[in-house]
Amino acid sequence: MQKSQEEIVRTFFAQLSQSNYDKAKDFMEKQRSVSLNNVWPKSLFDILCDFALAEKNYSDTNFEPAKNKMLARKEDENYLDFVYKTLFQDLEKLQAEVDDSFVTKLITSLLYYISVRLELLKFYDKLYEIGLSNNYINFGELVEIVERIQNEFQNLPPVDGVLRILHYELDCMKHLFKCHEHLQNWLYLESLLSLKKGSDAIILWEKCYQNKETWRFGSLFMSKNTLPALVLWFKRFKLMTVSKFTLYFYGVLLQQSTLQEMKNICNSCNLQFFTKMQQLQKKSEAQCVLLVFDTSELSNYRGPGYWSPVRDLVDPYIKYQIMLSFPKVPVKLDVLEKIISENNNKESTMNKIELITLENVAYLLMRVDVRITFIMFYTSKPKNEEREKANAFEFVSQLRCHRLFTSVNR
Repeated sequence: MQKSQEEIVRTFFAQLSQSNYDKAKDFMEKQRSVSLNNVWPKSLFDILCDFALAEKNYSDTNFEPAKNKMLARKEDENYLDFVYKTLFQDLEKLQAEVDDSFVTKLITSLLYYISVRLELLKFYDKLYEIGLSNNYINFGELVEIVERIQNEFQNLPPVDGVLRILHYELDCMKHLFKCHEHLQNWLYLESLLSLKKGSDAIILWEKCYQNKETWRFGSLFMSKNTLPALVLWFKRFKLMTVSKFTLYFYGVLLQQSTLQEMKNICNSCNLQFFTKMQQLQKKSEAQCVLLVFDTSELSNYRGPGYWSPVRDLVDPYIKYQIMLSFPKVPVKLDVLEKIISENNNKESTMNKIELITLENVAYLLMRVDVRITFIMFYTSKPKNEEREKANAFEFVSQLRCHRLFTSVNR
């Protein structure tokens, strides 16, 4: 019995939604000669097969040009951006030629889907450039970009299956970026809720691939992760966010658990920021390393964690609070306030490491973001200043997500 157009398209997109891209392409190639040869224009088969290949490269975060690709491109152009734009142009031409209402509906849905893909490719390029720049990251700006895409989101059949996956992708982005935005303001409950929502979106995204067929014989002998590379990248991003959350609220979390539980949480993350901070201090000349939070111009600030509305506000005269110190050593808060204030008032200090010598002690400072400063405290000027600066810069760069963002298209 010959399949209807609706059944064929539904099967094609069902395969795509389970990341069976090659199977979807082969299925559509077969329909070219079996079912729809006299119904669809030949170019539509070509477009759908190329679309399946483009989706495969997208899910593998294969955004960069490589040899043996299906289309020629300009040297300075993102490979997948060129592919999707070409598909978009071909669909627009075809839309003006067809009369079939179902095919017209299919083309309209694909045009919308590809337009969102193009926006996301541009966004991932932006993340990659941010990672390379080593500059302070404005996570609030990233959240606004994702929310703008979401506000224009439409759920159009017959591509609603793959649109659902795209929705999970956007949700992961928004909530994890929001978590980092809240972390920059040392907001415990808001960070925790955003982290939970981001984790939930990843779980729903993973479930879309649970029915994907794998090579059963091979699976008897080896364990292979069948999740697309893009999902795995977001899982790494989530684990890094958990690690950063644990570092920023280590004191708060320690009050709610045991030291061993905290160690287990840190060990479960791919980036153990607390351990890295300890190791940084031990291999350096510093007596201690600190994270300091600037509370100035914050209204109704009651400290990290969740507090009752009736709790007294933090003393407004104490502008800087020590978020974490390893090891705990006596540090003069008035001195910290002076050097951080003076450093923050200078131009171009956001991405610069400063070594300040004061009263026979030294402070190495670098701002993680607008309100948080990383400090290495020395009882004397470090002998190897360049090495100390390089290690501090590497630690801050990881906290800012630079290295992770440069891996988005690899």
